Amino acid sequence: MNKLLTFVFPVFLLGQFDQVANGFGLDIGSSGSGMFIMRNYVHASEKLALNGELRFYDIKAEDETIVYDYYTGQYKSVGGKSLVMLPVFVGGNYYPFVGKIENNFSPFIAMKGGVVTTINGEEFGTFSERWKNPGIQYTPGGFLGVGIDFKIVGQSSVMVMVGLEYLPLKKETDGRKDYSGFLIHLSFNRRAK
Repeated sequence: MNKLLTFVFPVFLLGQFDQVANGFGLDIGSSGSGMFIMRNYVHASEKLALNGELRFYDIKAEDETIVYDYYTGQYKSVGGKSLVMLPVFVGGNYYPFVGKIENNFSPFIAMKGGVVTTINGEEFGTFSERWKNPGIQYTPGGFLGVGIDFKIVGQSSVMVMVGLEYLPLKKETDGRKDYSGFLIHLSFNRRAK
Protein backbone atom coordinates (compact mmCIF):
# COMPACT_ATOMS: atom_id res chain seq x y z
CA MET A 1 0.00 0.00 0.00
CA ASN A 2 2.84 2.43 0.86
CA LYS A 3 4.46 1.85 -2.54
CA LEU A 4 1.16 2.61 -4.26
CA LEU A 5 0.69 5.87 -2.30
CA THR A 6 4.30 6.86 -2.95
CA PHE A 7 3.67 6.56 -6.70
CA VAL A 8 0.04 7.74 -6.98
CA PHE A 9 0.10 10.77 -4.65
CA PRO A 10 2.79 12.75 -6.58
CA VAL A 11 1.18 11.91 -9.92
CA PHE A 12 -2.23 13.04 -8.63
CA LEU A 13 -0.82 16.17 -7.01
CA LEU A 14 1.48 17.30 -9.83
CA GLY A 15 -0.94 16.27 -12.57
CA GLN A 16 -3.43 18.91 -11.41
CA PHE A 17 -0.99 21.84 -11.61
CA ASP A 18 -1.36 22.77 -15.27
CA GLN A 19 -0.56 26.52 -15.28
CA VAL A 20 3.17 27.22 -14.97
CA ALA A 21 4.71 30.70 -14.71
CA ASN A 22 8.27 31.96 -14.35
CA GLY A 23 9.05 35.24 -12.69
CA PHE A 24 11.59 37.62 -11.25
CA GLY A 25 11.32 40.50 -8.86
CA LEU A 26 12.50 42.74 -6.07
CA ASP A 27 12.53 42.35 -2.29
CA ILE A 28 12.59 45.28 0.11
CA GLY A 29 12.95 44.26 3.73
CA SER A 30 13.78 45.45 7.22
CA SER A 31 17.30 44.03 6.93
CA GLY A 32 18.12 44.87 3.32
CA SER A 33 17.01 44.43 -0.24
CA GLY A 34 17.52 42.06 -3.12
CA MET A 35 16.16 40.29 -6.14
CA PHE A 36 14.88 36.82 -6.92
CA ILE A 37 13.77 34.36 -9.57
CA MET A 38 10.78 32.06 -9.11
CA ARG A 39 8.63 29.34 -10.64
CA ASN A 40 4.91 29.06 -9.90
CA TYR A 41 2.55 26.10 -10.48
CA VAL A 42 -1.18 26.93 -10.27
CA HIS A 43 -3.65 24.11 -9.54
CA ALA A 44 -6.52 23.54 -11.99
CA SER A 45 -8.99 24.73 -9.31
CA GLU A 46 -7.02 28.04 -9.07
CA LYS A 47 -7.31 27.85 -5.26
CA LEU A 48 -3.71 26.77 -4.69
CA ALA A 49 -0.32 27.52 -6.22
CA LEU A 50 2.98 25.85 -5.42
CA ASN A 51 6.13 27.87 -5.95
CA GLY A 52 9.87 27.92 -5.46
CA GLU A 53 12.26 30.83 -5.44
CA LEU A 54 15.94 31.67 -5.20
CA ARG A 55 16.78 35.06 -3.70
CA PHE A 56 19.87 37.23 -3.55
CA TYR A 57 19.50 39.41 -0.45
CA ASP A 58 22.03 42.16 0.39
CA ILE A 59 21.98 42.91 4.12
CA LYS A 60 22.36 46.57 5.08
CA ALA A 61 23.75 48.05 8.31
CA GLU A 62 21.54 50.36 10.38
CA ASP A 63 24.01 53.27 9.93
CA GLU A 64 24.91 52.58 6.28
CA THR A 65 24.61 55.60 4.00
CA ILE A 66 25.81 56.86 0.63
CA VAL A 67 28.14 59.86 0.54
CA TYR A 68 29.75 61.91 -2.22
CA ASP A 69 33.56 61.74 -2.34
CA TYR A 70 34.78 65.14 -3.58
CA TYR A 71 38.28 63.78 -4.20
CA THR A 72 37.17 61.12 -6.73
CA GLY A 73 33.87 62.69 -7.80
CA GLN A 74 32.06 59.39 -7.07
CA TYR A 75 29.35 58.29 -4.67
CA LYS A 76 30.24 55.50 -2.26
CA SER A 77 28.66 53.55 0.54
CA VAL A 78 30.03 53.96 4.08
CA GLY A 79 29.29 52.03 7.26
CA GLY A 80 28.08 48.97 5.37
CA LYS A 81 28.27 45.24 5.92
CA SER A 82 29.70 42.60 3.61
CA LEU A 83 26.85 40.20 4.24
CA VAL A 84 24.73 38.37 1.66
CA MET A 85 21.90 35.87 2.16
CA LEU A 86 20.74 33.38 -0.48
CA PRO A 87 17.39 31.93 0.62
CA VAL A 88 15.99 29.00 -1.37
CA PHE A 89 12.30 28.72 -0.45
CA VAL A 90 9.44 26.45 -1.54
CA GLY A 91 5.86 26.95 -0.50
CA GLY A 92 2.41 27.79 -1.60
CA ASN A 93 -0.23 30.45 -2.08
CA TYR A 94 -3.83 29.85 -1.05
CA TYR A 95 -6.50 31.89 -2.89
CA PRO A 96 -9.61 31.95 -0.64
CA PHE A 97 -11.79 34.16 -2.90
CA VAL A 98 -11.65 32.25 -6.20
CA GLY A 99 -14.95 32.76 -8.04
CA LYS A 100 -16.10 35.46 -5.58
CA ILE A 101 -14.25 38.44 -7.09
CA GLU A 102 -15.02 39.35 -10.70
CA ASN A 103 -11.92 41.45 -11.45
CA ASN A 104 -8.42 40.60 -12.60
CA PHE A 105 -6.92 40.44 -9.12
CA SER A 106 -6.75 37.54 -6.68
CA PRO A 107 -5.87 38.00 -2.98
CA PHE A 108 -3.93 35.14 -1.38
CA ILE A 109 -2.15 33.91 1.74
CA ALA A 110 1.48 32.81 1.23
CA MET A 111 3.71 30.52 3.24
CA LYS A 112 7.24 29.43 2.26
CA GLY A 113 10.15 27.71 3.92
CA GLY A 114 13.59 26.44 3.08
CA VAL A 115 17.31 26.92 3.55
CA VAL A 116 19.14 30.24 3.90
CA THR A 117 22.81 30.36 2.92
CA THR A 118 24.56 33.29 4.63
CA ILE A 119 27.87 34.52 3.22
CA ASN A 120 29.85 36.93 5.42
CA GLY A 121 32.87 38.76 3.97
CA GLU A 122 35.36 41.07 5.66
CA GLU A 123 34.22 44.65 6.26
CA PHE A 124 37.32 46.43 4.90
CA GLY A 125 39.62 46.15 1.90
CA THR A 126 39.13 45.77 -1.81
CA PHE A 127 36.30 43.63 -3.19
CA SER A 128 38.56 40.60 -3.69
CA GLU A 129 40.09 41.00 -0.21
CA ARG A 130 36.67 41.21 1.46
CA TRP A 131 35.28 38.12 -0.31
CA LYS A 132 38.47 36.02 -0.47
CA ASN A 133 37.63 33.70 2.44
CA PRO A 134 34.02 34.37 3.58
CA GLY A 135 32.25 32.69 6.47
CA ILE A 136 29.30 30.56 5.35
CA GLN A 137 26.29 29.38 7.39
CA TYR A 138 23.25 27.28 6.48
CA THR A 139 20.07 27.81 8.51
CA PRO A 140 16.34 27.24 8.08
CA GLY A 141 14.19 30.21 7.10
CA GLY A 142 10.76 31.14 5.88
CA PHE A 143 8.12 33.68 4.94
CA LEU A 144 4.49 34.18 5.97
CA GLY A 145 2.35 36.90 4.40
CA VAL A 146 -0.54 38.05 2.27
CA GLY A 147 -0.63 39.31 -1.27
CA ILE A 148 -2.52 40.11 -4.44
CA ASP A 149 -1.95 38.59 -7.88
CA PHE A 150 -2.81 41.12 -10.63
CA LYS A 151 -3.43 39.40 -13.96
CA ILE A 152 -2.41 41.41 -17.03
CA VAL A 153 -3.10 40.96 -20.75
CA GLY A 154 -0.76 38.53 -22.51
CA GLN A 155 -0.65 35.80 -19.84
CA SER A 156 1.45 37.96 -17.50
CA SER A 157 0.87 38.91 -13.90
CA VAL A 158 2.27 41.11 -11.17
CA MET A 159 2.31 39.63 -7.68
CA VAL A 160 2.68 41.86 -4.61
CA MET A 161 3.21 40.32 -1.15
CA VAL A 162 3.83 41.77 2.30
CA GLY A 163 4.68 39.77 5.37
CA LEU A 164 7.25 38.59 7.84
CA GLU A 165 10.38 36.73 6.86
CA TYR A 166 12.30 34.46 9.21
CA LEU A 167 16.10 34.67 8.75
CA PRO A 168 17.89 33.33 11.87
CA LEU A 169 21.60 32.47 12.09
CA LYS A 170 23.48 29.76 14.01
CA LYS A 171 26.08 32.22 15.31
CA GLU A 172 26.26 35.99 15.57
CA THR A 173 27.32 37.67 12.35
CA ASP A 174 28.06 41.39 12.06
CA GLY A 175 26.53 42.08 15.45
CA ARG A 176 23.25 40.17 15.04
CA LYS A 177 22.05 36.59 15.26
CA ASP A 178 18.67 37.17 13.58
CA TYR A 179 17.90 39.18 10.44
CA SER A 180 14.16 38.46 10.42
CA GLY A 181 11.69 41.25 9.77
CA PHE A 182 9.11 42.84 7.49
CA LEU A 183 9.33 42.19 3.73
CA ILE A 184 7.72 43.65 0.59
CA HIS A 185 7.96 41.18 -2.30
CA LEU A 186 7.21 42.37 -5.88
CA SER A 187 7.19 39.77 -8.67
CA PHE A 188 6.72 40.05 -12.45
CA ASN A 189 5.51 36.72 -13.87
CA ARG A 190 4.99 35.32 -17.35
CA ARG A 191 3.23 32.09 -18.16
CA ALA A 192 5.60 29.39 -19.47
CA LYS A 193 4.85 28.13 -22.96
